[in-house]
Amino acid sequence: MRSSPMFLALAVSSLSACATSGALDQPVDPTRGSHAAVRLDFTARTDDARPVFPAVVDPRLPSADRIAPRIRARAGVVVSADVQLCVSPTGHVASVELARGSTFAAFDDAMMRDVVGWQFAPTPGPGALKSCERFTISYRPHR
Repeated sequence: MRSSPMFLALAVSSLSACATSGALDQPVDPTRGSHAAVRLDFTARTDDARPVFPAVVDPRLPSADRIAPRIRARAGVVVSADVQLCVSPTGHVASVELARGSTFAAFDDAMMRDVVGWQFAPTPGPGALKSCERFTISYRPHR
């Protein structure tokens, strides 16, 4: 199915108000308990287009935090995986699939459980329009 150029222009312009820079660091906040740093990056793109995607509200990986010592022992200081993520206009995750796993399957499973519950900024536009992008999620286990 091909989309018309007019529809694509409308979709891009309606989503651009909630665009992110393409990277997000979520540092450890000592007032919110012990959780690890999460970084969400757009993977390398072959074109010059800037990705347009809603901003994530609070990207945490609590399931991964519970196994952080195992992740650190098995995968090292930073572990990353690529996911294909689609978000509905309401900001809820519509779908997520593992595009490239890390070297530790337990982390991949924990990450996928957590990402499904993430909330993104709502986007104006047609209700059936989802924002989809491939991301690299990097995780630094807490000590």
